[in-house]
Amino acid sequence: MTGAHRAALAAALLALLPAAASAHGGKVEPLPYLEIVTGGASADAALPLIIALHGRGDTAEGFAQLFRALPVPVRVAILRPPHPWGSGQAWFMEAQAHLENRPATAVELLHLAHRVAATADEIRAARPTRGRPIVIGFSQGGMLAWAVAVAHPRAIAAAFPIAGFLFPEVLPQIRLDARAMPPIVAFHGDADPLVPLGEDRKGIQALAKRGVHAELIVFPGVRHEIPPEMRDKLFMLVRALPR
Repeated sequence: MTGAHRAALAAALLALLPAAASAHGGKVEPLPYLEIVTGGASADAALPLIIALHGRGDTAEGFAQLFRALPVPVRVAILRPPHPWGSGQAWFMEAQAHLENRPATAVELLHLAHRVAATADEIRAARPTRGRPIVIGFSQGGMLAWAVAVAHPRAIAAAFPIAGFLFPEVLPQIRLDARAMPPIVAFHGDADPLVPLGEDRKGIQALAKRGVHAELIVFPGVRHEIPPEMRDKLFMLVRALPR
């Protein structure tokens, strides 16, 4: 497939998004989710909100284990992806390493970002919530966390993508507001064999050219995983955010 054909496919898919929204009464359909609370909080308390996006093949129940160790009171909504994948689920089905898949996947990520934002709005309307949500994602969920940050910057307090990257193909499809961007801190192991660190750096460089700063924390020797030292740094940043 030529570059022109890929661009045409992406444009065609993007054109379908308004039709998909109109099928649900003009609204973007929220995603199902699993809710947990941490730090000994009551489920009915007014709490900060974390939107958690797991990786391909994982489950909401599995990813919830990461957050049960969070020592502060927070409501965590672990969103359920739309596609089955083995014993778990996936956010998208294409292999991101194949360049011919990138335009279509970027369109799908953007549509999913709208659904994530709609889900956060639904939760905030239904549950007592303090402030805007924090978005945390791993692997495919990290790619989606990046898309949420650039497509819905005013809807979130911060984004912490882990072992993911920003698809540069997303940027031409949005009106990027550099002044509205929330804090973005990406986490990546330099020994990641599945999502190379270089991809994360490319996305951050693409944002820098548009006046957007994002921080990247590199963990030496870490593969495609969330080891204790990465988890502890993540939790430290979550605890440091205004509540």
